[in-house]
Formats: sequence, structure tokens, C-alpha cells
Amino acid sequence: MRYGWLIVLAVVATTGCNQAELKKALAEAKSAEAQKDSLLTEVLETTQFVSDINSELARAKSVSVKRAGTDPGVPGAKKDREDRQASLERVKQVITRLNEAEVKLAETETRAKQSRQRNARLLAQIETFKKTVDDLRTTAEQQKTEYETALAEKDTQIATLAGRVDTLSTERSSLQSSNLALSDTVANLTSYKNTVYYAVGTRDELMKRGIVTKEGSKFLVFGGTRLEPARNLDPAAFTPIDKTQETAIPLPRTDKKYKIVSRQSPNYLGSTVTKDGKVSGTLQITQPEDFWAPSKYLILVQD
Repeated sequence: MRYGWLIVLAVVATTGCNQAELKKALAEAKSAEAQKDSLLTEVLETTQFVSDINSELARAKSVSVKRAGTDPGVPGAKKDREDRQASLERVKQVITRLNEAEVKLAETETRAKQSRQRNARLLAQIETFKKTVDDLRTTAEQQKTEYETALAEKDTQIATLAGRVDTLSTERSSLQSSNLALSDTVANLTSYKNTVYYAVGTRDELMKRGIVTKEGSKFLVFGGTRLEPARNLDPAAFTPIDKTQETAIPLPRTDKKYKIVSRQSPNYLGSTVTKDGKVSGTLQITQPEDFWAPSKYLILVQD
């Protein structure tokens, strides 16, 4: 009671104490009242502290809630781990504050017991707060264990996802290499299919280069010989072209005529063709696929 010191003053005055004793009694009463106020303030601070701790634990738990129904991959798993690590650090700070609060409550309890105005209600409240702090620390320690376990699992998940990423990257690189190889193969096959060869020259020139040969025999006025493509043609002796791109072959001499001795048909030419199948000027191929179908080697002999 705040007016307890007045009672002390009245008692002292009644018993006829001197003024020095009165001052001493008054000082002790004021000291006791101040101590009581200090203890009450500490208890009120503890009440606010408990409220703050409950909020901190709730906040730490809400931060670490796992996003369900999604597969965030490595970046998402790392972000989740960062959130859980932040929650763990928050809980550790809470535990530290709870330990400090426990020490402070013990000191407050000791002072309350030693107070001249021993307050049973105040001591009971301190005891209740001690129990509350102990329960909060148990909860915090449990959350700490859960977060540490979750972090260990998250590390394993991240390592597994990273391994999957490495595997997928390796498979992707392998697939890209296969695709490049396939593209090269397709390009090579296309180039091979579209590459054709032609050779133009006199009979002697072509025979010397091994491109044509004489076939048949002649005895007196019987029989005869004719020029035919050699049996084994060497592409190096010819000029290669892409049949889909080059459909006009300029002949060396415009004043000469040339006869096709290979298997191509003059029917697919746009240039002037004589009755005996000879051409001059520029060989214009109007239907490349049909023209080159019988053979990929074209041989023209100059008259």
C-alpha cells in the first residue's frame, strides 16, 4: 500500500520517538515502496516480453511454411532453405532472450523475497512467469530442432536437384552433340545426293584423262568402235557442281558442237539440240532430277 509510510509515521509519533528515528522510519518506508514499484515494473516488463516472444515464435514459424504443390527446382529449394535458415536464426535469438529473462526473473524473485514488504501475489506472478518462460523455451527448442532437421533435408534435396541438373545438362550436351552430328550427316548426305560431275573435252583429251574409252572392234569394213564412259570413273577427273543450284553449264567453245556420250537424255535440256543429239553454247538443264537420274557423271565430247 502506497500510504504505508504514513502509518509508520503515526506509530512513531504516538510512541514519542524523536525526530531522527522518524526520519529513519520514513526513509525505510519510502525505500520499501520504491523497491515494490521496481519489482512491479519488472513484472510488467516480463508480461510484455512474453507477448513479444510469442509473436516472434509465430513469425518464425510463418516464414518457414513450405510452399506446397510446386516443384521449384534448385533456385526454389535454395530460397526455401534461406527462409528456414532465417527462421532458425530468429528462434536462436528467442532462446537467448528467454535465457536472459530467466536469469532476470530469478533476480527479481530474490529481491522480492528479501523485501521488507513481502508480496505473496507478486511472488506468485513471478513464479507463473518463470513457468511461462520455461514453456516458451521448450517450444523454441523444439522449433529449433525441427528447423535444423528441415535444413539438413533441404541440403540433401538441393544436392539431389543439383545432381539432376548436372545429369540433364550432360544429357542435353550429349543430345546437342547428337543433333549436330545428325545435322552434319544430313548435310553430308544432301551434299552427296546433289553433287554431280561433268567433263568436257576432245576425244583424245577425255581418253587421256581416263574418262572415255573405245568400245567394239572393226575389221576391214565390218564392225565399228564407239566412245563409251570408262568403267571406273574418278570424280577427281571431273568438275563437281550442285545439280539443284547449277542448271547451266557453259561449254568451252561456242563455235563447236558437243555430243553427250554418257547416259543423260537430251530431252531434259532447254538448249538447242541437233537431230543427232549434239549441243552448243551453254547446256541448259530444265529438269535436273530427270536429267541426272541415269548417271551422276556427264561427259560431253567436242566434235
